[in-house]
Amino acid sequence: MAFEAAVGEADITPVFPPYPSLWMGGYGWGPRGDHGAIARRLRAQCLVIWDDGAPKVLVRADLISIPRDVHQLIRETLVDEGLVAAADLMLAASHTHSGPLYGDTRPNPFVLMNLTDADIAAVNGTTSLITDALIQLVRDTLALDRVGVALSYAEGAATIGYNRVGFDTVLDTVPVLRVDTVDGDLFAVVFGAACHPVSRGDDEVFDGDFPAVASEFVEQELGVPALFLQGACGDQEALDPHSPSMTEQLGAVLGQAVVDVLEEGEFGDVTGPVSTALIEVDLPFQVDLADPDVQGVVRAKYEARRNELGPLDPNSRHATVMMQLIDNGELPTSVPAPIQRWRFGGLTILALSHEPLSAYHVKLHNAFPGNLWVVGYANECEGYIPDNATQRAGGSLHGGYEAGWNEGDDTIAGLGCSTISYAWPSPLKFSDSDTPEAGTTERIVMDACLGLLNS
Repeated sequence: MAFEAAVGEADITPVFPPYPSLWMGGYGWGPRGDHGAIARRLRAQCLVIWDDGAPKVLVRADLISIPRDVHQLIRETLVDEGLVAAADLMLAASHTHSGPLYGDTRPNPFVLMNLTDADIAAVNGTTSLITDALIQLVRDTLALDRVGVALSYAEGAATIGYNRVGFDTVLDTVPVLRVDTVDGDLFAVVFGAACHPVSRGDDEVFDGDFPAVASEFVEQELGVPALFLQGACGDQEALDPHSPSMTEQLGAVLGQAVVDVLEEGEFGDVTGPVSTALIEVDLPFQVDLADPDVQGVVRAKYEARRNELGPLDPNSRHATVMMQLIDNGELPTSVPAPIQRWRFGGLTILALSHEPLSAYHVKLHNAFPGNLWVVGYANECEGYIPDNATQRAGGSLHGGYEAGWNEGDDTIAGLGCSTISYAWPSPLKFSDSDTPEAGTTERIVMDACLGLLNS
């Protein structure tokens, strides 16, 4: 039996009014945006695939990330309304660095950009409007007329980035899922890549970056909706030099690769029934922050850092937040990480939350023999998920930004590291050995993923 499908779209570009905040996400460490300049409208798209009458709902959006509280609100609302089962809804952010600041938790607007309470209240107002738009988009798409479709999958290649950590791994795979009507006409395209959407650079103009250019390229060439999914690109950087012209160039390269696959690729059938699963693992920190003695040591280090640095230094702002969390008994001891699997006949989509590094793409493909599409920035994104080799290296690779620590101290967040902007107290747990030990980040993530893939 053929699937049925529908595709919807919504404009989520912040414009004042009604959006109270035009602050932008993606870069620190001072205020950015609030001007409203637009190079390209930001979009959210929804593809619903009905499998034997049950909807599988994919929502992707031109957003830097989706914080945990927003993810939970969207999922709970749609599930409570009886519109979709929990594991049958997949959210994905493109990770464009030229989009709005979304949410007030992680990244932390005070730490990231030194925003005032009034600015943060405005950010929450814009977050609420975008969230309402995403929920309504799902409702509207589910109400559209259904079209009988068949699915098929192939892969192409496009080199649009490099490994900024310094390892050899550069992901150039371009996965393509084509959605055809039962009469053989192309209905929609879902495609992906794994590369940080930073090609435009740190200016103050809204833009979906190269994924949006690629989507528009495919749509103009083929006349059907094209939906982009980001991969495991935590260490994959867009080619230099970053500029608006590079955004156009890389988007055209990626878009042409998708068109080439659609015109020349050897597609394999993707069939039902679809098996879905959604689990959550907890990623502990390098030190046991549930131990009051450890908290005391960590607090003393943050107090010393705050006293040493000026009040405008983002590392000092982060130290202030960490001390407040400790004093209020609210310091987190782990990072929750949802992992989702959609298994079709002929294709498995594995959606990882947060910012996974490319090693996970490579290791999962090496361990799983079938067609596997690894998606990152899925459902929620509140930090990096580095592999063990990157974590061990600390500040010796890319200043420790992805590892989360530097300065020879793995007990607290490293100066200028991702753990600072995401407001975590320390790096995630790792092994000081080539093989990740039980209870460490890479081992926990890989075990959970392989459990889903092999179940």
